[in-house]
Amino acid sequence: MKKAVYVFLVFSINSCFTPDGYLPKIDSETINITLNSTEKPSTYIKLGFPTSTLTKEKINWQLRFENTADEWGIYTNPTEPIRIFNTEINRYDLINLNSIDGNTTWGYDDVKSNNIKSAVGRWGDFDFPNPESYKDVYILNWTQDSQDYYYKLQILDADINTYHFKYGPLDETSFQIETINKYEFQLYSYFSLVNNEQVKTIEPNINEWHIHSSYQVDSIIKHSKIPYSSTSIGSLGLFPSFELNHEHVEIFVDTVTNFEQINYVHSRNLKFEKSKNSIGLFYLKDTITSHVKSNSKQNLILRSDDEYYVIRAINIIGSSFNNHSITFEIKKL
Repeated sequence: MKKAVYVFLVFSINSCFTPDGYLPKIDSETINITLNSTEKPSTYIKLGFPTSTLTKEKINWQLRFENTADEWGIYTNPTEPIRIFNTEINRYDLINLNSIDGNTTWGYDDVKSNNIKSAVGRWGDFDFPNPESYKDVYILNWTQDSQDYYYKLQILDADINTYHFKYGPLDETSFQIETINKYEFQLYSYFSLVNNEQVKTIEPNINEWHIHSSYQVDSIIKHSKIPYSSTSIGSLGLFPSFELNHEHVEIFVDTVTNFEQINYVHSRNLKFEKSKNSIGLFYLKDTITSHVKSNSKQNLILRSDDEYYVIRAINIIGSSFNNHSITFEIKKL
């Protein structure tokens, strides 16, 4: 009798504990977003349960300025093939249409190792009198609505909180002088050279999004396995892009572990890194049909403060990369 009571007590106590190595199934959710390169090329995603999205229509702007306190990056609109030529001349009045010819070497913003190399140059340490490319005049060229634009741009000065620059059409003597103040509640400030104005309706506040799903112009040769759309510049394509809120998000791309097996225990010791942009994540090109399809082997794990999320693409609808919808599965770890 005593033995039976002992066995019963042991069984009762053990049944109160979860066996080692067992983790309950984590609930997930799905979201669907549609991207259209000519109308609605931009969707901001705020992770959480439920996850929320904000789709933006295409807006006319050419430059964006880094607002981070210790950075001075100046970038171009990633959905437009904007090419840039540094004249290495600091006399604004000497730069005109005669400054370019068939031998002109054009550059463009380039995504490298999860970061973006700005074709306008990095405006970093202003503790010394002559920063790299200081006051050089740049020529910018792009095509919009079948119209070819040529503008010139000269950075006059920058300090811890502002950018100060001169700009105008390349074939005109008139110019504008503008000051952009760093706005701490957004990652970037945006400016339209054509409309002569700062555009303030592009990006949500910095604490209102984690991921920006959009497009990015980049080299076709460099990304030969990723689907793209042709642009007005033959060597550049328009690629799917995941821009990260690098002020609040760190990432790890897991191509080995199955989505179902990824949990908090698996993720907490991974080597996360800050990233500004990732091209082609979740996308593959069908070698037979050339249609876009999802890459189910890529899992994006994000760490934001003390929260962990994992995302995968489970479906892409639409044979045209210019207009398609993609469904993501997301779980909070």
